[in-house]
Amino acid sequence: MDKVIISMSNFSADIKIRTNSDKPKRSKIWILALLVILIAGGFFAWRHKSEKTSPTSINNQSAEIQAESLPEPNENVVSHTICEGDIPAEVFAKYGKLDANGTATLLDAAKDVYDFTNIKIGQNLDFVFCENGEKIEKIRYYPDSENMIVAEADGENFKVKKENIPYAVKEETLSIEIDEFLYKDAIDAGLSEASILEAADVFSFDVDFNTEIQSGDKMKVIYEKRTLNGKPAPNGKIIAAKFVNVGQEYFAYSFYSNGEFGHYDAEGHELMRQFLRAPLSYRRISSGYTGARRNPITRTISAHYQIDYAAPSGTPVVTTANGTVTSAGWEGGWGNMVRIKHDNGFTTHYGHLSAYGKGIKSGAAVSQGQVVGYVGSTGWSTGPHLDYGMKLNGSPVNPMSLKLPKGNPLAGAEMEKFQELKRKYDDLLK
Repeated sequence: MDKVIISMSNFSADIKIRTNSDKPKRSKIWILALLVILIAGGFFAWRHKSEKTSPTSINNQSAEIQAESLPEPNENVVSHTICEGDIPAEVFAKYGKLDANGTATLLDAAKDVYDFTNIKIGQNLDFVFCENGEKIEKIRYYPDSENMIVAEADGENFKVKKENIPYAVKEETLSIEIDEFLYKDAIDAGLSEASILEAADVFSFDVDFNTEIQSGDKMKVIYEKRTLNGKPAPNGKIIAAKFVNVGQEYFAYSFYSNGEFGHYDAEGHELMRQFLRAPLSYRRISSGYTGARRNPITRTISAHYQIDYAAPSGTPVVTTANGTVTSAGWEGGWGNMVRIKHDNGFTTHYGHLSAYGKGIKSGAAVSQGQVVGYVGSTGWSTGPHLDYGMKLNGSPVNPMSLKLPKGNPLAGAEMEKFQELKRKYDDLLK
């Protein structure tokens, strides 16, 4: 087992847990009965196909956590990565040496923090034992890239809490020039997929990354490079970035204002606005793409400001702003159509859809970026495309030339702090 030494100032929110001794006997009997069913294999449809043990591998996010929960030098640990076919009760029995009573106690103690019957394929578990390896002292489960669930043995019970994962963080700067398309060029330059998609999200109010990117455009990002226990981990958040699109510069800075995290432009205005630049999400189209070249998406604008996006059938279509669905159904030549009413007198429509998003119907509230349908060729259409349109007080407007107010500006002491942060990174963004 590798020696692991981590030293960090600590912070965690302890969550009050009711142990098994606080429950009526009837509840314990019920939990034991359920556990027997789980072990018998009737409750879960999984079948154990394979299993592997490995050192813990964690993603993302720097944090401070409570020292007693951290890995210690020469810790007696058995680590397991959840595999397809794993049954939770069997995992705790095999790797944690918990009998039926012990597992039932763990499930009961953890129920207000995390449901241990819901462990996920690909996630990691650490079982920490006493020196002779016979008695469990602590269990650490990593449900996502930012958190871990820690269950510490306390006599015959467990104390369970949720903590942040401790990552060592350093700042890295990376420059990308667009040759083929952003995703491929950024991957080739060494930026992770998560960071590429985050950058596209950050600039999504100013740039349509599906149709407006040109060869020769440039992006520079300052981001968190992370490791855990000395081993590489996926990148953290983007700290600052600059994107140059056809000579136009766009800036973004990550900043906490009054405890709320957001992205701000060079003038200290929040980047988030009422409308996204486009109804086709770069994240939803590019995420997981590994080919040499994806199908191109093109955009044309008619004299009446109808915008046609030619895209593969099934491409997710998102609402560009918060609103309420006023209709979702067949409209003759429009085919399957979704119409949405937004604040400030705006409406948008999304036509020729092959299908509707989950829960999309008249009266449904929708959030900016939510999938409302999928590109299709229904109605009067010669091929798969999205017809996107916008009106203001009933009159057609061109979304591409619409001048929307900038986001909320910082002020006072918050602006002073922001300007200090901006000065720190501006030289690196040149």
